[in-house]
Amino acid sequence: MKLRFVAALFAALSLAACQTAQPPSTASGKPEVTIRAPVSKIKALIISHAMNNGMSITKDTEYMLQFDKPTTNLGAAVLLGSKYDSTPNVRYVITFAPLGDETRVIASAMFVTNPGSAFEHLTPVNAGPGIDETQNELQQIKTMAETREIPVASAPQKKHSRIH
Repeated sequence: MKLRFVAALFAALSLAACQTAQPPSTASGKPEVTIRAPVSKIKALIISHAMNNGMSITKDTEYMLQFDKPTTNLGAAVLLGSKYDSTPNVRYVITFAPLGDETRVIASAMFVTNPGSAFEHLTPVNAGPGIDETQNELQQIKTMAETREIPVASAPQKKHSRIH
């Protein structure tokens, strides 16, 4: 029992320390970049990156992507777990705002207690090392999208036969 109390106290202090950090100095106050590329190209890069990091797509619309993954953060599990589900998910919501030939990309991060149930509870993460990492990853996506050609799947070419 004493060990559990110490773990909970440590987790609370760890999360409190993360929350005292300043949010990104962007227009939205969240990690964001403006990329000179179409939404489709940016989405392809983000989906690949998320899947490489063990995330699953939970929602995909024209202007939004949502990814979930069970958290490995012990502090979040202790503080945000429930009797229904002891391991909360970490969720990223990526919003796309097309602006002519550029796209504004904004990321939101949160912990989700009771993910996938009618009793989901969201705890936004607005600052801290995870947010700084998300901003850095968006910068990497920007660099790739603006400098790399992404092959687009095309329909198979018809073979022309000559009849003599």
